[in-house]
Amino acid sequence: MLKTITLALALLPGAVAAQSFEGTVVDLQFQRYEDGSGAETNSIEGNLDASWQFGALGVQAGLALGKDVNDSGDISIDHYHGFALHLTADVSGNLRFGAMVAADNAFDRVYLYAAEAIYTNDALRVEGRLGDSFNNARPFTLFEVDSTLSTGGPLSLRLGTKFTDFGTGGNASQMTIGAGFTLGSGTNIYADYGRHSGTAGAGDGNGSLINLGVRFNLGAGGTDKAFSYQPLN
Repeated sequence: MLKTITLALALLPGAVAAQSFEGTVVDLQFQRYEDGSGAETNSIEGNLDASWQFGALGVQAGLALGKDVNDSGDISIDHYHGFALHLTADVSGNLRFGAMVAADNAFDRVYLYAAEAIYTNDALRVEGRLGDSFNNARPFTLFEVDSTLSTGGPLSLRLGTKFTDFGTGGNASQMTIGAGFTLGSGTNIYADYGRHSGTAGAGDGNGSLINLGVRFNLGAGGTDKAFSYQPLN
């Protein structure tokens, strides 16, 4: 199934008019998480997103693959994969709205719908998302905001917040701060440090995380407007 989805994402740009293809974003990441008891999880994740525009309207498809590489304790996520589809609308040159549906096998399978938006200008990029589960028997409410501020050179500052509510299963919140560095056209390396807090099944107590990643923007310049839904983080 995953091979079929990957092949479809690779072939789809050739199946639509060339002028409608906006670009592809590849994001590769290593994450280290340590909970309050000292148990650690090291994981790797890859995200592939491709987007197409038809005037002011567009569509984006995303595939995510993740795997623990050195886990301990009871916080292991043995294997992860997910797929997301976004319908987008540009209301100005700086503002894009989106409607997302997504499915993944994290947290005992999540089927999610969300409203989202991206604002960009020469120095600032802000992405926000508010979502809920399709399955009322398995509550999953999501709120997240990520921002990137350019300092005028290759260096940028990163700030993010995320809150998830699992109903009777508890809730989890996360704050991250970091920096990115642009390496030539379309390539950015970044590092984030974050704090996590959770209750009940969402991971009791406090924890810390470190993200190290590289992002490749493969397009004609429009990929800063591509949505970045990364549910493993």
